[in-house]
Amino acid sequence: MAIGPDRPGIVSTVSAFLAERGCNLEDSKMSVLGEDFSLAVLFSGEKNCVDKAQADIKILETLAGLTTLLKDTKNPGNSRKASALNYKLEAFGVDHTGIVTEITAVLHKNKINVENMETYLEEPSASGTPVFHMSVKITLPSDLPLIRLKEELTKVEAKQNLKITLFPSKL
Repeated sequence: MAIGPDRPGIVSTVSAFLAERGCNLEDSKMSVLGEDFSLAVLFSGEKNCVDKAQADIKILETLAGLTTLLKDTKNPGNSRKASALNYKLEAFGVDHTGIVTEITAVLHKNKINVENMETYLEEPSASGTPVFHMSVKITLPSDLPLIRLKEELTKVEAKQNLKITLFPSKL
């Protein structure tokens, strides 16, 4: 993971750094947050290549102006997702505190895993009131009664004055 002031060329610098050390950038999430650019990347390679990238991380921090955090991880394989159902949850409504908390509390209570979540505010031209948007890719336990989840989300929808949709999806 890394974060630093946003500017053109960060992705090119990071990908070149990894490639020059024989590492493959496998998976990533990158985005501008405020005035910063954040990256979460999964890279792989032969042990000596990964060790070289880890040893040289301060070089990347200097080149790209980033603060980094390295952590070894393992491929979860198919076991975790084998008995899970892939869904997407979308929500939108007038922005206010507590929307993410309420929705994710329902997900947590039902042992639903958040695979990916994006939120953003949109300023509509007519009212000037910020509209909150949320898109979440989730995996549901196969034994979870879908009707119960929908009922709980309907309560959040009413309490938070939102429109929430839930539908099957590919991750």
